[in-house]
Amino acid sequence: MGNLHYRMPTTFGPFPGPRQSFDGRARDGSGIRNVEAFITFKTKQSDLVSLLPPAFSFQKPGPEAYVSITAKRLDNLEWLAGRGYNLLSVYIHGVQYMTEGDGRAYRGTYLPVLWEDMADPIISGREELGFPKLYADLNISQTESLHAEENQDGMGSRRLAPPEAGVDEGILLWRYMPSTGRPGQADVEYPVFVSHAEEAKKQQARVIKRLVAGEGEGEFKWYPLDWQALPTLHHIVARLERIQTLNLVACGLVEKVGGGDLSSARRVGSEQSSL
Repeated sequence: MGNLHYRMPTTFGPFPGPRQSFDGRARDGSGIRNVEAFITFKTKQSDLVSLLPPAFSFQKPGPEAYVSITAKRLDNLEWLAGRGYNLLSVYIHGVQYMTEGDGRAYRGTYLPVLWEDMADPIISGREELGFPKLYADLNISQTESLHAEENQDGMGSRRLAPPEAGVDEGILLWRYMPSTGRPGQADVEYPVFVSHAEEAKKQQARVIKRLVAGEGEGEFKWYPLDWQALPTLHHIVARLERIQTLNLVACGLVEKVGGGDLSSARRVGSEQSSL
C-alpha cells in the first residue's frame, strides 16, 4: 500500500483527506483560516490525575495545574473544497511521557478530548493520528468585549498557559483501538506526540489578529445535564464539570492564516498490552 493513507473501506483505494489528495499529493494549508477563542484557568492537579493515561505524569508534581478550553473555527480547507468546521478542545498543560529504556521525555500539553461538528475530520483524525475526537453540534459566536494585544509573535496561540505550567514541545495523545469481539481489550494502545517544531517547519501559521479579554472578564460553564439528554457523552461532560476553577489565567481570541496538517504525529514508546 506504500505511504498512502488507507481507511475503511480499503477496497476502494487510498482515502483522500487532510493529509493527501486522491492521487497522494500533500495538501496545501497556506489558505486555511483559523479563528480560535481560548480560556485558561488554574485548577488542582488532584482533579486531573485520573484523566492522564498510563505512564503520563505532570512535569511539576504539586498542588496546581493549568487547563485550557478552546473553541475554533477552521475555514477554506483545500481538502474540503473550501468548506470548514468547528472544534471544541480541552487541554491539560505541563504533562510528560517518559519512554522505557532510554528514558526520553516527551513534554507538552495533553489532549484528553475534543469535539468537532463534521464526520470527515473526526474519522480521519481518529484513525490516522489517534486524536480523541467526538461529534457535537457546535455553535460558536464572537463577542466584542476584547481588545488588541501588543507584541504579537509568529507562535499564534500555541502557548495557552503561563511558563510555570511546564515545557510545551507538542501535543500528547493516547491512541486506543478496541479489539473486535473482545470487550475491554485493545488491539493497540500507545502514546502519540505531535511536535510543534515539526508542524511549524511544514506550514507556519501567520497571526492576523490577537485579542485578549480585560481583567476579570471571561467565564465558562459545563452543563452535564443527564444521561437521557446526553446518552453517550454524559460521563465525559460530567467528569469535566468536576474540574474546579481556582482562578482564570487568560482569555482571548487569535486569528491566523495557514496551518499544518498534523502529519508530524508519531507513535512513541512501545506498544501497550491489551487490557
